[in-house]
Amino acid sequence: MVTESQAYIELIGYFTENIALFESQDTATTGQTIGSLIEEKISDNVMKFFEQHPDLPQDTRLDVVREADAIVTDLEEFLSRRLEQEATEPQKAFIIEFSALIKNLFDSAFA
Repeated sequence: MVTESQAYIELIGYFTENIALFESQDTATTGQTIGSLIEEKISDNVMKFFEQHPDLPQDTRLDVVREADAIVTDLEEFLSRRLEQEATEPQKAFIIEFSALIKNLFDSAFA
């Protein structure tokens, strides 16, 4: 589905191009860890996707959840050393943007 698509590969490329953002040692943080922000924002966008597509069969919904879990796992692998670090505002903004792009992938796949 989504994680096997060319668009996802390009999205991961976009993520890796911005990985230096997560090397920041900025002292102004959001009070949330990078790991919790990733999980929260991707979950929020998956829920929005389901709200916008209420007629999806249960099997398809489960596939979307599995794919979202795989995406979270991919991001956790990239950021393994940084998951427990408190996120800075720029990191939070990037995670929010990236999560929205993931939702767009799902929207495109089911359009």
